[in-house]
Amino acid sequence: MSLSANDSVDTPETASTLRVDEVTGSHIFKIMRYSVQMGIKKGKFLESATFNVGGYEWSIHYYPNGQKSADEDCTSIFVVLKSKDEHVKAQISFIMLDQNRNPLSERQTTEVYTFSVDTSDNFGYGDFVKRSIFESVLKDDCLIIRCTVSVFKDFPVEPDFPLLVPPPLAIEQLSNLLEAGYGADVTFQVKGELFIAHKCILAMRSQVFQAQFFGELKEKSGDVIKIEDMEAPVFKSLLHFIYSDTIPEFQEINESEKNRLAQHLLAAAERYNLDRLKAICENILYGSIDKSNVVALFSFADMHNCVHLKRACLKYLASPEILGEVVATKKLKVSLEL
Repeated sequence: MSLSANDSVDTPETASTLRVDEVTGSHIFKIMRYSVQMGIKKGKFLESATFNVGGYEWSIHYYPNGQKSADEDCTSIFVVLKSKDEHVKAQISFIMLDQNRNPLSERQTTEVYTFSVDTSDNFGYGDFVKRSIFESVLKDDCLIIRCTVSVFKDFPVEPDFPLLVPPPLAIEQLSNLLEAGYGADVTFQVKGELFIAHKCILAMRSQVFQAQFFGELKEKSGDVIKIEDMEAPVFKSLLHFIYSDTIPEFQEINESEKNRLAQHLLAAAERYNLDRLKAICENILYGSIDKSNVVALFSFADMHNCVHLKRACLKYLASPEILGEVVATKKLKVSLEL
């Protein structure tokens, strides 16, 4: 008998990260005596001082009478990348203020613009705002332009560490520990056969063993624990399950003997409060129900409180033909009520 389960395969996983940092800075360009600057010809600009954002040099170009003929009724504003680089990714916004820092006009975008040798080294708006809109409300003949630059820097792709995550503890490692016997600190004698094991592992898996080894009535250290009411192969299978969470395969025994051992192992599982093992054995017996054993299995299920198996026996006996055959060959003396 064996536990059917799909073995999970742990595949080593690697990872890498592309990191992008954002650096933001603003520059205030104040133009005093704005009306005097209106005499500048179209296409000519006033330039701010150079300022640094993200390690790059920038400046503001302000065209009071527009940059091009199409912009002659507007003012034009651009930010210029002064540093020479292959490409710089940035997000730009402009706001025009009066001397009291009241906003007159604003232009901003979510677009990330790339400055490079293959494209223009400036970004802005030729038609930023019509002069008639702000000149009438300009205070103290002072104009303020604030330019905000957000530079985005890509860093080289780097592997995340640790590169390889070791696989989790394999259940085979505990099984090997049982077979090798390293560190064993308890010995069982079952019908004359000796078995060694580890108290901590047994206690971890079974509350009964926990009380036996570490409770108020714990066994004395060094004593051999004798178990007379269990067969040695059954106890060996019990230990195998505790260390491996599976039950061994019995390749060389017939179906009848396999079912007998399953019943004994189920009783042992109930004794040591191993619910999963009990359920596995119950499922094995569930698949073996036939006319020859249904009465005995029903009685066994009733004795060990195996509701699943007991109902399966009742369902099997629900057929009048099968029930008639069973009654004819056996004395059905068990209660057929759950």
